[in-house]
Amino acid sequence: MTWRDLTVEQFNDLSHKVVIDVRSPCEHIKENIPGAVNVPILNDEERAIVGTIYAQEGEALARRKAVDLISPKIPSLVDKIISLKRPGHALVVHCWRGGLRSEAVVSFLSIVGVDSFRLCGGYKAWRRSIVNDFAAGNYSFQAIVLDGLTGSGKTEILKNLEILGEPVLDLEQLANHRGSAFGGIGLGAQPSQKNFEAELWFRLRELKRDYIFMEAESRKIGRLSVPSFLLNKIRSGRKVLVKGSLRARSHRLLHEYSEELDRPKVIEALEHLHPLKERIGADRLAQLVEQFKSGRYIEFIETLLIDYYDPLYQKQILAKTFDLTIDSDDAHAAAVRIQDWLLRTSLLSGASASTDITAP
Repeated sequence: MTWRDLTVEQFNDLSHKVVIDVRSPCEHIKENIPGAVNVPILNDEERAIVGTIYAQEGEALARRKAVDLISPKIPSLVDKIISLKRPGHALVVHCWRGGLRSEAVVSFLSIVGVDSFRLCGGYKAWRRSIVNDFAAGNYSFQAIVLDGLTGSGKTEILKNLEILGEPVLDLEQLANHRGSAFGGIGLGAQPSQKNFEAELWFRLRELKRDYIFMEAESRKIGRLSVPSFLLNKIRSGRKVLVKGSLRARSHRLLHEYSEELDRPKVIEALEHLHPLKERIGADRLAQLVEQFKSGRYIEFIETLLIDYYDPLYQKQILAKTFDLTIDSDDAHAAAVRIQDWLLRTSLLSGASASTDITAP
């Protein structure tokens, strides 16, 4: 039994693999390969100790200290990794640069008779491949972009399209943010930019189709940036205008946010959202806050849509040309009609589709 080096290209081509990240927990959380399991050879504190010795006393003493820290943990480290093995899956170990940490672990595994691979260049090389891939932007799919006012049900339609077997890229799900000023409420922290891009890259590899459904997004989803090549796809893609009644939109938003409603955070967001105050004025903002505090949620949402969100996005929508206009009050029916339009316009067979179609 032995270990071998694996290039990033070979790693990406492996369809069945168990990936072991032996970096410290804080390194793994900050940036990681999706699906990788963190089995740290040094914890955060130990890594800091070794780093300090390296900076103050040199590499040789730092390595000696690392050996002292790692040695007692070798049996449990090996046992943990062996427990993660899966039949028919390659075992791939990586660290930051494909250096001593991953080499040590694959050597331990080799000693006990376990075949494994070390990722050449480590996470750093893998991340560089993602950056280069996005910079090249060599993706041939056509984006079919759902656009519409806030609460019109674009995300709900995407979920229904996915159930119908259509290829869907839900950027807001990957970003853990709904895309609006209140889009992060109740969802927890967003991933790092690097982890967002990693998940996006993996999702695009899964969606090997000539077209992909997605929502119209701006450059930012919360604090995360959408890669430039994907923004260009969104801007040049086929466009579907999603329309819904004010009442349906309001009830959809209330349902979407109600389970995670954090009243203090909503009030704080309202009072500190400067564009909102500038657009509707201090008096109207005070009325909004009062509507929310008194539990008049539908009235609050409708006021927010009419006075702020609709004027904000309506101008952008009017400037675009749409291939299809769809009513979204019934999201499943809307998804079925979009799929029917796709078939009728022969997009699946590569024929050109007509424009300005309003679904029945």
